[in-house]
Amino acid sequence: MKVGFMALLLMIYASAGLSAQNVKGTLAGKITDINGLPLPFVSIAIKDWNVITNTDEQGNYLIKAAAGKHLLIATMLGFGTKNLPVDVKAGSTVTLSFNMTENPLAIREVAISGVRTKSATATRTLIDIRDIPQSIAVVGQKTINQQAAFDLTTIVRNISGITFSGNYSGAGSAQFFNARGFDLNDAQNYRWNGMMIWNWGNNYADNIEQVEFLKGPASILFGDVAPGGVLNFVTKKPLADFGGRFQLKTGSWGLARTSLDLTGPLTKSRNLRFRVNASLEKSKSFRDFVGSDRSFIAPALSWAVTPKLSISTESVIRASSATDDAGLVSPDGTITGLRKLSPSLYFGEPSLKYRFKDQSHFLTAKYELNNAWRIALKIFVAKTSNRPFGIWFDQPDEKGDFARRIYGFNQKSKNGTVSADAYGTFYSGAVKHQLLVGADYQATHYRYTNGGELSVLDTNNIYSPKRALEQIEAPAKAPLRPYVSLIERTGFYFQDQLILWDEKLQILLGIRAGLTRQGNHYYQNELAGTAYEGYQDDIINKKILTPRAGLVFKPGPGLSLYTSYSKGYEINSPDVFAKNYKDYATPPATISSQVEAGAKTNLLSEKLGVTVSLFQIDKHHPYGYVYLDPVNPNYDEYNVYYEGHHRSQGVEIDADGLLLPSLSLTAGASFMRTRVVSDPGYPTGNLLPNAPKVAANIWLHYSPVKTWKGLSIGSGLFYKGRFFSGIANDPKLRIPKSYTWDVSLGYKFKSYELQINAMNLTNQVSYLNPWQFNLFDVRPLRQIIVTFNYRFGKK
Repeated sequence: MKVGFMALLLMIYASAGLSAQNVKGTLAGKITDINGLPLPFVSIAIKDWNVITNTDEQGNYLIKAAAGKHLLIATMLGFGTKNLPVDVKAGSTVTLSFNMTENPLAIREVAISGVRTKSATATRTLIDIRDIPQSIAVVGQKTINQQAAFDLTTIVRNISGITFSGNYSGAGSAQFFNARGFDLNDAQNYRWNGMMIWNWGNNYADNIEQVEFLKGPASILFGDVAPGGVLNFVTKKPLADFGGRFQLKTGSWGLARTSLDLTGPLTKSRNLRFRVNASLEKSKSFRDFVGSDRSFIAPALSWAVTPKLSISTESVIRASSATDDAGLVSPDGTITGLRKLSPSLYFGEPSLKYRFKDQSHFLTAKYELNNAWRIALKIFVAKTSNRPFGIWFDQPDEKGDFARRIYGFNQKSKNGTVSADAYGTFYSGAVKHQLLVGADYQATHYRYTNGGELSVLDTNNIYSPKRALEQIEAPAKAPLRPYVSLIERTGFYFQDQLILWDEKLQILLGIRAGLTRQGNHYYQNELAGTAYEGYQDDIINKKILTPRAGLVFKPGPGLSLYTSYSKGYEINSPDVFAKNYKDYATPPATISSQVEAGAKTNLLSEKLGVTVSLFQIDKHHPYGYVYLDPVNPNYDEYNVYYEGHHRSQGVEIDADGLLLPSLSLTAGASFMRTRVVSDPGYPTGNLLPNAPKVAANIWLHYSPVKTWKGLSIGSGLFYKGRFFSGIANDPKLRIPKSYTWDVSLGYKFKSYELQINAMNLTNQVSYLNPWQFNLFDVRPLRQIIVTFNYRFGKK
């Protein structure tokens, strides 16, 4: 079926040029604002001709129309509509460039629009989301501000099919997520502006404009990634007008958070612009003795060197320190047993901290070859370090006594990416092509001081916990283990989206040729006297082709039906911590494939975007492990294997936009079935971990347009069905269904805004189990956050 589907698309591709119609002509041009800056995503239509296109990121457009006199209609939120007469010549190209003036009457339209996002930058093409045969969700500033979100867990609950599954070491550390039934990989599935980043800390920051989630395998764009999807964080860009926002947050558990967002021009011509985002945060927790500190600054510059050449730079410097918090340990090893303990009970040591530091630098250069083609170069370098330092707990005995085991290590990485691509639009006869071709190279090298082995600290009691009497020595920063782990990815990709039949039919064909070099390089002069003496490099080299094919059909205005097939892969490094490491010194690649079909539509005069998708993902040769002692497992004592086959199937719905001029909606739901098809470690038919069968979210926000203008009221419900935390499907570790109810109340007067958010209003107690044995994260209890905003300038 998959072969026949792709063969059909290739036949259409080969015969596309045969449908040329000489009675048509081409219309091209560039649209700018009154300052000469390009306007992306302007809607371009020809009156009485059922063809609509959008300008690209440089304000360029290209459209085919019948020869003769027409009326071109350009529309953009905040700029209103502009009508221009045009005379299209058969077989030739007519150039029509113009500017649009900001419309004060349309500013309110921008403020209340909430219209579905036109594009996701992670696709690298900026094609309208409706025209991409893939489910894509985007959470923008509207929802982020309404929900007073300042961490990723609050944001992703607005996206169907993705589940927060726990923290590494408490709320201030790395966060784990599962998507479409499969856990996201810390070294593969997280991106800033399309560039790979480590998931070692809280990845949401104040310079994030929107969070994009490309669902399903995305290897054609990013190389080897886990099949659930890719989370991409799009940063805020410098603006041509001066403006800014000062924000202060305070509330429950001693929260104190200040942030500043400042932007504007540095020259009279506004061709050189800047933006700075910065924040400081300090907070305690509903958990006893737990707290965190965060600092962040992100300067950015954008320079339009010429009308065709632009260069931008961004830097991000962030750091955090959070109390280690492994959560609760159940008296009897069950979720039910946790109810006997207070959610705030703390069994760790307050002096132990999870520390994280990161410096990232971006350089982007874009050159416009003409109105139809542009080339782009992106360079990204980062230096990241973290220091997990904490305590885990054994299963208590009947008296509540349990052993506390301490661990700690330092790890650091250097990460870099270079990518270059060309993107353009052209016609072959009556067929429009949107072509992307490019190459990228990404490398990350990381080292550890040790493997974080557990050692007994002391014995404690869950009913009368005590703290250590002496200061605990922090893990040493040296020596590092005598090897460096590396991941190097090189890829060449090609993608063509063919648009024909007056844009009613679109065909997407793409392929990536990838080479991944991954494994461990041992420093031979450092091996003597260590546990690695005699080891040789165990670096895996894999060459893999990953295809992608899709079909989009538009039976009527505002409706897109699509189907697609995509393939993904993950290169597995030898796991040096596994006890059977030598048995899998050259592990196989994990291969995944997805078949997806769905519909995308914009309702209520383009104000409400809705996506419905059906999918099936098959994952072969997944990384698997079993603990040597399943009763009292230690996370550093396990065996690995790769002989499994896992599957997920589901239906997802996402909606975002306006129901009424004063009422916005963000909602989603997922219905998913996962199973082990085959696995040497676990029974066939077991459910995959961290994947609730049913999940749903809804957020409504009311902002009166006339009476009580300035008032805002929001309310949302976020529900997760029950799920297993481990593939063993231990009934004692089945996470119960849970929900949280949030509300918000705000008022805006001129440049001032005050907002109160109540999260988990009904004070529900729920748990997560990220490590698949008797350690349970406690989800936050009721929290009140008060936000004060002062906006200035034109922003």
